Amino acid sequence: MGLRFVSYTYSTKDAPGMWALVLFLQGCNFRCRHCHNWKLALSLEDEPVSEEDVLKEISRNPFLDCVVISGGEPTLRAEELERFIRRLKEENPSLRVRVDTNGSLPSAVEHLSGVVDGFAVDIKAPPDDEELYAYTTGKRKPPLEEIKKSAELALGKPLTILRTVNYPWLSEKDRERIKRWCGNLGARWTLNEFLSVPDCPFNAR
Repeated sequence: MGLRFVSYTYSTKDAPGMWALVLFLQGCNFRCRHCHNWKLALSLEDEPVSEEDVLKEISRNPFLDCVVISGGEPTLRAEELERFIRRLKEENPSLRVRVDTNGSLPSAVEHLSGVVDGFAVDIKAPPDDEELYAYTTGKRKPPLEEIKKSAELALGKPLTILRTVNYPWLSEKDRERIKRWCGNLGARWTLNEFLSVPDCPFNAR
């Protein structure tokens, strides 16, 4: 049957400098405040886009540089994802692939590392601040060691970035701590704009 995607879009921002097709998978193990894709996190959307649809779309776009697989949390389906990415690359050898992740499943990051060109790992708060990470993600016991391991496993790939949303509850000191931690890893880090999502049900807790 294969993977089913909720939707896709084209972007030059997700993988800077590249024309990317961004695919969206459902399901997530975090409940982040102001999540833009909260309906995907709760698996409330239809999944009308098949693997075949994706491959056909790619075949119609010879100037495509990259496929970004986002969500939701794609690594929840690591084995299916690996098979799909292998197929994607067999049919399009020059195409690069990046997977977006919250970093909570380092075993999945390791599993996928042989088939992708990088990961975007979300660092949602200082990785040693359990309270702030819990506040942001809705996880009473956030998997901080797992996130650190995922970030380390993702290093060394050309499309890997670590990224943080500039949440209003992060102080300047928090942002500096995140930046320093990412810098100590030798990783490329980006601070992304915060956009409020008032109807996100994860805000009310």
